[in-house]
Amino acid sequence: MTENFVSATGALTAKHAVPARYLAHTAICLIIMFGFGRLAPFGPLTPLGMNLIGIFLGVLYGWIFIEIVWPSLLGLLALMLIGGMKPAELLNKSFGDPIVQMMFFIFVFCATINYYGLSKFISLWFISRRFVKGRPWLFTFVFMGSIFILGGLTSASPAAIIGWSILYGVCEVCGYRKGEGYPTMMVFGIVFAAQMGMSLIPFKQAALTVFSAYETMSGVGIDYAKYMLVALIICAVCSGVFILIGKYIFRPDMSKLLDLEAEKLDTEGALNLNAVQKAVLVFLFLLVLLLLAPNFLPANFFVTRFLRSIGNTGIVILLVTVMAAIKVNGKPLLNFKVMVDSGVTWGIVLLLAFVQPLTGAMAAPESGVTAFLMQALKPIFGGGSSITFAVVIGLVATLLTQVMNNGAVGVALMPVVYSYCQAAGANPALALIMVVMGVHLAFLTPAASASAALLHGNEWSDARAIWHTAPLVIAVSWVIIAIVTLTVGAVLF
Repeated sequence: MTENFVSATGALTAKHAVPARYLAHTAICLIIMFGFGRLAPFGPLTPLGMNLIGIFLGVLYGWIFIEIVWPSLLGLLALMLIGGMKPAELLNKSFGDPIVQMMFFIFVFCATINYYGLSKFISLWFISRRFVKGRPWLFTFVFMGSIFILGGLTSASPAAIIGWSILYGVCEVCGYRKGEGYPTMMVFGIVFAAQMGMSLIPFKQAALTVFSAYETMSGVGIDYAKYMLVALIICAVCSGVFILIGKYIFRPDMSKLLDLEAEKLDTEGALNLNAVQKAVLVFLFLLVLLLLAPNFLPANFFVTRFLRSIGNTGIVILLVTVMAAIKVNGKPLLNFKVMVDSGVTWGIVLLLAFVQPLTGAMAAPESGVTAFLMQALKPIFGGGSSITFAVVIGLVATLLTQVMNNGAVGVALMPVVYSYCQAAGANPALALIMVVMGVHLAFLTPAASASAALLHGNEWSDARAIWHTAPLVIAVSWVIIAIVTLTVGAVLF
């Protein structure tokens, strides 16, 4: 019996053996995190600064080659052990940070939108408008526009999946088959729109992570309303240019779309909202309205004072609370436990919880990190303008995000942006917009983003088609981002 147990245990161990590559990456992550600080400080860096850089580089390595969750948790532990932070202080600056809490409740809110089927309603509503009937390219533009909005309201992966489900219905009705030009173009186009759409909302995911990291370092935030206007223009122009690229370069057969009746795609009655869905839709409009209202209402208006007193995090908590309190057929409109279980992406929450205390510590004078970066950047950008810096840092973000998590890329570049802007006395807004928009162009490789991984695994596409399409779209989009940011953004900021 003992022999059988040992044999079974050995077989189980062999079957579930940890890959050597995983162990190697884990070892490297630990060595960087806890070993870098043992090196002799150089330049303006202090021993504390060396430890903080080591922690950051170690966690960044873990994010790239392992995963998001446990390297972030280990980074928090390292901040207590060698980062000069006491446990109570760290927890207050990480999980107690309003931005981290806001991210959590935003996930809960967005899960409710998906739960009630509003995501599919939004997309179908746009493409079923009469003015797109018989106009294939206009239909495609509006279709992509709906995915931009879905990406902003939810996130790229669910927006892409919903978009694909509608696309498959279009192909079935119109007679398109796998490998034909239009479905191949649109499988990629939907991911492109979903990824770019995520940049629309500055209080969600990667954009919030980047903006909050900079704000923690500098104490200066960005005007969300102005940013959203710039992002909206960029997304609209990118969508239009994608249509032009499709029409004049990819040239798919559009004749099959001439007689499409988009209403037939609604096989589940998604376009007919019930009272509950309408109520949730009202809360969605309220969320956006209340978050932006303080930027437009008079400063002394009582509503403005109330909203600013509770902040963006408080606004989201308020709406989630009201939705949880409302009863529909004896059940809450927002079932908090169900929405947390289905909607919260804990990896992003933990990433942000690690970033908030780290960026603040790195910006502190006693670390020497800012002085070191300023010294290092002077030969590179010392004679350049803030416009040149914004364009270059945006390009770096766009390239790095093809092989790294977009939030991690943005966070990694924030000390550089902060140091340059502080030394040059430059307005950081243009550089921040370039970085945030750049990291959303993440769809060239499977490692670029979750939606990119979905794209590379989609049976309606293949690697050859992606590499034939993506580089051109990324390059053109980066040019559009630069032009709009340096014109419209320069005027607004």
